[in-house]
Amino acid sequence: MGRSTQHSWIKIQAPRDPGKDKRKRMDGWMDGFTGAISVQNKEPIVRAITLHAVLRLQPMLEQLKEGLQLYGLHLLIKQYPEICQPLFVLGGDVKVNAEFVMASIHPQLSEKGTSKHQVELDLVNFIQDLLYESEEGQEHVADEDGPRSITPARFLQWITSQGHVPLLPSEKKDFAVVVKFNHNCEADFGNHSICYPVVSSCAKTIVLPVKHMKSYSQFRMVLLEAFHLGQEFNNV
Repeated sequence: MGRSTQHSWIKIQAPRDPGKDKRKRMDGWMDGFTGAISVQNKEPIVRAITLHAVLRLQPMLEQLKEGLQLYGLHLLIKQYPEICQPLFVLGGDVKVNAEFVMASIHPQLSEKGTSKHQVELDLVNFIQDLLYESEEGQEHVADEDGPRSITPARFLQWITSQGHVPLLPSEKKDFAVVVKFNHNCEADFGNHSICYPVVSSCAKTIVLPVKHMKSYSQFRMVLLEAFHLGQEFNNV
C-alpha cells in the first residue's frame, strides 16, 4: 500500500535583535519631538532634549575637549576664561543687562492720547525701573533652592527661554521681546481678585494684566510672584 508523505515547510527567521527596536525609538527621539507643544507632553519633550544633549552634543564636546588637551589649551581656558572667551563666542558684548532688554522690548501700545496709552507707558517704565533695580542687586527672594534674584538675564530667559545676547548679528538685529497689555482680564477669567502675566517663550511675548498693576508696588509684587512661580514648563 502506497504511503503519501506530506512535507511541512518551516520558515526560519533570523534571530531578533532585542536592541534594534530600542535603537529605532532612540533615533526617533534624537530627531526631535514632533508632537504638540503642551504641558501634557512635557515628559517626552524633556526626554527628547536630554537624549539630544547626551547622545549628540556631549560626544562633540568631548572630542573638542580632547583636541584642546593635546596642546594644553584647556588649562589656559580655566586660568584665563575671559581672555579666551572671544575664541569661542562671537562678539564682545554677550552679557544681558537692563539696557539690552529695554532696547529689545517692543510694546504694542494703544493709540496716542488715550488713557490706555498712558497706562501702558507707565508699565513699560515700571519694567525699566525693575530691571535697573535688579541689576543693582537690590531684589533678592528666597526659594526652595536658596537665595535667588531676578536679573535682566533671568527676566529675558523667562520670557524668551534665552538668557544671553544673540550671537549672530542678524539674530541680534531681529531680536525682539513683545509686550502686550490686557485691559479686560475679566473677559478671560471672570470675576477675580488677582491674575498674573502670561508668558509665551516661543513667541517671545509677555501679556501684562493692567488692572492688577496700577502702581509700581503692585506691578513689582505681581510680576515677581509670576517670575518665581512660573519657572516650570507651563503658562503663568
